[in-house]
Amino acid sequence: MPTNRNISWIPAWVGASQLETFNANIINDQGSQPWRCTRPLSDRWGVIADGLRESTAALRAMPIAHIVETIDKVTAKWCDHNWSVRQAARAAVVEATGFSAQAVDRSFDVELKNYRADSLWRVLYRELGDAAALDGFVADARLPGRTYAIGPELTLAIFTGNVPGLPALSMVRALLAKSAVIAKVASGEPTFAARFAASLAEEDARIGDALLVTYWERHERDLLKTVLSQAEAVIAYGSIEACRSVRELARDNRIYMEHGHKFSAGLLGRDYLARVGAPVIAGRIAEDVGTFNQHACIAPQVYFVEGDRAAVHKLGDELSRAMQAYAEKYPLGNLRLKDAQTLQLQRAAQAWKATVADADSGLWQDSALNWTIAIEKDLAEHSLSGNRYIGLIPVDSLEQALKALRPYGEFLQNLALGADEPELSVLARRAALLGASRICQPGRMAEPSMMWHHDGQMCVAGLLRWCDIEMHDALHEQEEQ
Repeated sequence: MPTNRNISWIPAWVGASQLETFNANIINDQGSQPWRCTRPLSDRWGVIADGLRESTAALRAMPIAHIVETIDKVTAKWCDHNWSVRQAARAAVVEATGFSAQAVDRSFDVELKNYRADSLWRVLYRELGDAAALDGFVADARLPGRTYAIGPELTLAIFTGNVPGLPALSMVRALLAKSAVIAKVASGEPTFAARFAASLAEEDARIGDALLVTYWERHERDLLKTVLSQAEAVIAYGSIEACRSVRELARDNRIYMEHGHKFSAGLLGRDYLARVGAPVIAGRIAEDVGTFNQHACIAPQVYFVEGDRAAVHKLGDELSRAMQAYAEKYPLGNLRLKDAQTLQLQRAAQAWKATVADADSGLWQDSALNWTIAIEKDLAEHSLSGNRYIGLIPVDSLEQALKALRPYGEFLQNLALGADEPELSVLARRAALLGASRICQPGRMAEPSMMWHHDGQMCVAGLLRWCDIEMHDALHEQEEQ
């Protein structure tokens, strides 16, 4: 088996006698693939969890500035296309997912830029007010008194999907909370997390000692229960069913954060489309759809377009050129046979509607399955997501679009609003009340900042508990000296 097929990171202090190594036969979009996996023996998880808690003690002794600086240094290397570690990681992700090398590089660029120091400091100060509270008690004038932010001793992060680079997000958030992490990789993309952990360990072994990356299969419920019993906090990604399965077992965990199934869309107003112009907007939509191959929850499945048939068809023409240009720069990659067949069937059904059943339908596509654009009557007609299949839905008003989204409110995540003030503020408020947690302009859907309240949550502060000192004369005496 090639040496780059390792998907685990085990800290150096864990003894070999405590581990098992096996070939994990992971089934993902590329079929069944053997990857080399190392994990604790079933009866050693408690001992190793204790060791990770000792590593948390070391993290708590570090200034938060040192943790931020370390993550920043490592991320700077990851942002270098010529760094050998990144190149090896890219090759592994290509093998695991079928993404093209160019699409993986684009995903890395978009995802990893969020972990530079400026971004990390911004999220800490936005969520905590004073990041120094992670280092010990700090003055809090509003209390009045002092306050201290304390992260969990051990966080379990359960990943899913095949978005390259995404596991770094929860690992970084946990480290900012000064918490050790057990990361369970996803079958869709099992390779990146271990490489990211190893790069942090190379920069600072103490941080590497606080990270363990491994894998278990969905049916290994007893193993999941064992690991959950050791963690104070859980961060779970996945489908509705996968998250429910974890949630049922995580009831005793003090902190549970979930990033489950989500839906994202774009809305284009008539005036905005006229002002910005169809060619420019088409390029922006191509970015929204093409990045991460549309596999991320933040990617739009449909764009609602305010306008008549002619305006929507004009946008479709422009978007076909933009999608082709994007595909030439960032090819989709290789689809597994089942996905390619499903896409071909959907294209055929849409082509039939466009020529026979519905004169308002339209279809644009390339022969290589890199992208597909379909004019659809309503949201219920849209049946595909991922692999750069975007639906355009004509509407008489953006209010009509929001009404169409209402039944999906609990799943709404990211909305691109192509509108100008004062319409933007009115629509944004209604979208927020509907359930959306992020609103941006078209073309920026794929690059949310670390400051975004991911799925409406404070994702660093949400891992913390606080201790306050108040109503104590000694504090006032010291201030008076």
